[in-house]
Amino acid sequence: MTAQITKRAAGLFASAVAAGALTLGLSFAPVASAAQDCGYGYHLAGGSCVVNLPGPGAQVDPGHPNCWINDNGDQRCC
Repeated sequence: MTAQITKRAAGLFASAVAAGALTLGLSFAPVASAAQDCGYGYHLAGGSCVVNLPGPGAQVDPGHPNCWINDNGDQRCC
C-alpha cells in the first residue's frame, strides 16, 4: 500500500513540475515579435505601440477577416 501511494505521489509531483516548467517557458516566449515588437492587436507608430483600429479612409481587406488597409497601404488586424 505504501509503495502505491509513493508511486502516485511521485507521478503527481512530476506532473506538477512539468506543468510548472511549461508555464514558465511559455511566459518567456516571444509574443510581440510578429507585430513590430508591440504584441498582437498593436503596431508601432511614432516610436510607441498603439492599438490597431481602423481610421478614416480604411478599407476592408478581402479574404482577411478583422483586417483592413489603412491610408498608407498597411494591413492592420485586430
